[in-house]
Amino acid sequence: MTGALALPLPGGASVRRPTRKAGGAVLLAVLAVATWLMLPVVRVRGPSAEGKADPALLRVAAQHPHSTVPLIVREGQPTSDEAERLVRSLGGTVGYELPIVGSFSAHLPAGSLPALVDSPAVLRVWSDGTLRATSSNLSQYDTASPDTSWQSTIAPSGTTTSGAGTAVAIIDTGITPSPDFGNRIVAMVDFTPDHEGLDHYGHGTHMAGIVAGNGTLSNGQWAGVAPSANLVSVKVASADGSTDVSVVLAAMQWVVTHKAQYNIRVLNLSYGTDSKQSYLLDPLDFAVEQVWYSGIFVAVSAGNRGPDAGSINKPGDDAFVVTVGAADTMNTSRRWDDVVPAWSGRGPTQDGIRGIDLVAPGISIVSVRAPGSTIDVQHPAARVGDSYFKGTGTSQATAMVSGVAANVIAANPSLSPDMVKAILVKTADPKILVNAPATAAGAGMLDASAATSIATKNLSAILPANQGMLRSSGLGSLDASRGSSHVYADLNHDGIMELVVGEVDVLGVPWPGTALSPDAWLANSWAGNSWSVYVFLGNSWSGNTWSGNTWSGTSWSGNSWSGNSWSGDSWS
Repeated sequence: MTGALALPLPGGASVRRPTRKAGGAVLLAVLAVATWLMLPVVRVRGPSAEGKADPALLRVAAQHPHSTVPLIVREGQPTSDEAERLVRSLGGTVGYELPIVGSFSAHLPAGSLPALVDSPAVLRVWSDGTLRATSSNLSQYDTASPDTSWQSTIAPSGTTTSGAGTAVAIIDTGITPSPDFGNRIVAMVDFTPDHEGLDHYGHGTHMAGIVAGNGTLSNGQWAGVAPSANLVSVKVASADGSTDVSVVLAAMQWVVTHKAQYNIRVLNLSYGTDSKQSYLLDPLDFAVEQVWYSGIFVAVSAGNRGPDAGSINKPGDDAFVVTVGAADTMNTSRRWDDVVPAWSGRGPTQDGIRGIDLVAPGISIVSVRAPGSTIDVQHPAARVGDSYFKGTGTSQATAMVSGVAANVIAANPSLSPDMVKAILVKTADPKILVNAPATAAGAGMLDASAATSIATKNLSAILPANQGMLRSSGLGSLDASRGSSHVYADLNHDGIMELVVGEVDVLGVPWPGTALSPDAWLANSWAGNSWSVYVFLGNSWSGNTWSGNTWSGTSWSGNSWSGNSWSGDSWS
């Protein structure tokens, strides 16, 4: 039997590794981070209490003093058991010794945390894992009735255009072909060692069905928003869903440099991190802006970390792209009873921006199933017949916005991303704002009919969005962009997976601050990308494995797939 040992990282992240149960030896030491975390351990006067623990940890502990918090405690003098005795005297329990970082794990009543932090026997206290004031288990929706009202909610006045002639790129976990997609998967790009583009996790297929499934296997019942649009699958994660910011950045560059070849007009990105680095510096924010200014509309998910303020995922914190929150339609076509569920991410961002642009239905949404994928196996109750699957989260809401954007662009191909955003925001129905603040619902509920209708009219009265907004430089930290979403990869190609941390990508290539210069996004620049020899492009129906270079892939630093990075907590 194994438990979970957590090693703290700067910024609140932790590395989990299997350990033997109490009384046994540590089975697997995290040697990859030993030199990085092994600091001189001497008995010195510690920093102030405010500097010895994350303020968010202290704040949550103060709000919930009767709860128990999991901690990593760094000792002032590891050869002494003074800190352990203090934990026990405060009503806590001591877990595993972590000599590699001069620390130990513990559980402590939250009300006793200030006394622990104030002690000179303690140098630093981290939360062991992600600390949340509240938590949501979205798997409760696995057995909920499918939402059969969302089509009439976002398109109350009838049909819209079908997205014909446009292509939507989906950077995700791949797409498993289905008759609902026909021959409209025009490209399958694989950034993983799988080399075949198929979806072994299940998230990307679900997004694709919402965007552009035509409902062939359900006689149209479970059709998506733009059932005639083409799809470009850009796979960045395999069966465990793990990926790194650096892989997503390379995937976005591929999309930009191949947009003309496939007529890519929309990018759906349901990936995000919990980073709080300013969008004005962040590489991930810089990248989505480069996609945006190449002429591709970008929809990103707010994430499922609500209800606290400032819980929007990056790059949903970017000022330019469209950030989407989830709405609960109450399974009715009425709009006045719509609400924003507590778990949907909320603004404002760390830069003081409202954050959420609009919301779309995101609870118990039926879409195409990827049989045998991770979420399909783990959540059999979410299956709908043999071909479909229910999903809940801001990911699903984002896919709806991507589909509507494809419809709007199909109706008027001359529209810029700024104009598409302006149209979607202007036509959003504000009724939901009676039940939710603008920081949670933005301008209101997505209105597909109104948006596609206005797209073909005189738009002189609609000003393009994002006027006067400052653009990101991308010169910030790659590691800060990861937040707590760290993965393992074989950085030095020795067959051993190391923690990806610091200013290096998953290929082990140093990340200079100029790595995302605008020149790197020119149409002829892809061949010079360090990823170019590892990426595979193939026919969507062949099922063949493509030859060429490979790399080791990634695995999560946590003990299991967290769901946060794909905004899909329903599949945690």
